[in-house]
Amino acid sequence: MNSLLTAEGKASLLAKWEKEGGLSGNTLKVIACIFMFIDHLSQGVALNSIDFRVTDSLNSWGLPMIWGIPFPQTLATIGTLFGRIAFPIFCFLLVQGVLLSRDYKKQILRLLVFALISEIPFDLCCSGTPLYWDHQNVFFELAFGAATVAILRKMEDRFQGRKKSLLQALFFILIAVLCELLNFDYGLAGIIAIVLFYLAAWSRKRTMAMGLFGFLFEAPLYGMVYLSLPLIHAYNGKRGRGSRYGFYIFYPGHLLLLYLLSLWI
Repeated sequence: MNSLLTAEGKASLLAKWEKEGGLSGNTLKVIACIFMFIDHLSQGVALNSIDFRVTDSLNSWGLPMIWGIPFPQTLATIGTLFGRIAFPIFCFLLVQGVLLSRDYKKQILRLLVFALISEIPFDLCCSGTPLYWDHQNVFFELAFGAATVAILRKMEDRFQGRKKSLLQALFFILIAVLCELLNFDYGLAGIIAIVLFYLAAWSRKRTMAMGLFGFLFEAPLYGMVYLSLPLIHAYNGKRGRGSRYGFYIFYPGHLLLLYLLSLWI
């Protein structure tokens, strides 16, 4: 089996996160999907010009302005702010999933396959065109993040001392540059966040600290991103009920739905 941890290693990792009550991995995933949907609803609506038409209609009804911004545009901004909560949760669950997976190679391949499947729906939703090369969907970032965690872990087991540190640093720089050149959703910042969650994976407190540091790039404009940390802190180490492929199907599905909604409106 292509597993990064032994059975004892997995048990040790899960033991660090065990707690009474709390939120299972699948519950966290559902919560993240809800916030992601809100985010894409607000962004897709704006980029496909729905927001402008809705704004004109609502203004004629005399709806109020908030901070000098038409009410519907304010709702879109609020939606984007709340949408920032999703990505840290996905990063955290990705790291846990890769470390606990029985076959991390299949997981990475699955992410890449759905990245390809999702790209046209993502481009349609966010740019209104079927192919938009300046911004790729988040599955590519997650796939590269999963591969980064897996290879860093393999290097951890295979090499020692300065050689290990040098190879890990060079590999990380290579992946980070690729993410920027390929215009992945969060680019370099997303890979940094994933690696920080990996480095802190065995400690709830360190995960919170890495979360605070890892998302500083979002804090000035999107401070709401830190509302993800209490949710991650509530993780209880259990998978929970739900389909393994639910998120994979939901992602391209909701993007396509939002694009079709833009055509209808």
